[in-house]
Amino acid sequence: MTSPYQKHRDWWKDCQRCPLGKQRSRIVLARGRVPCDVLFIGEAPGVSEDALGQPFIGPAGKLLDRIVDDALDPIFMGSDRPKVVFTNLVACFPKLAKSEGVNHQPAEAEIKACSTRLKEFVDEVARPRLIVCVGALSEKWVPQFIDPFSVEMIHIVHPAAILRAPDAQRGLMVRRCVVVLANAVEALHAED
Repeated sequence: MTSPYQKHRDWWKDCQRCPLGKQRSRIVLARGRVPCDVLFIGEAPGVSEDALGQPFIGPAGKLLDRIVDDALDPIFMGSDRPKVVFTNLVACFPKLAKSEGVNHQPAEAEIKACSTRLKEFVDEVARPRLIVCVGALSEKWVPQFIDPFSVEMIHIVHPAAILRAPDAQRGLMVRRCVVVLANAVEALHAED
């Protein structure tokens, strides 16, 4: 029997709904085990993600993993941690925007073209209890595609923005992300 994620992957693996389909090396769908408790939705794959086909595995992903560990480990010492999964608004590397663009972000039309895939992933595959919008672009678009009343949503600063920030600000930015995530996960845990 084919799993919902395998069906999802098979359906979207050759997507050409927007110009990003011709810019990518690999489609970048998700990282983690589904279904999940917490789903992180970023903006778009970067160079590392495009090369390896998994989201959040470059420098920003390593920082996000550290944020997740720092938020969850104190709450779930030795017990079962919530399952987390990572994905993005768009599943293809916006190569031209990243190399030539002013804002380095996928275009609105590209985000909208990928919204069917994202909604399917959230509703049918991941089925999270909490969505973490990673970055301002995700915070803007995710509630337009996913009913914010159907699942709890929070927002954290994108780890790439933290890495670009002045050294003196990075620690506080990371700490804020840890606290926001820990508080949201503790609230979910209290409901169990």
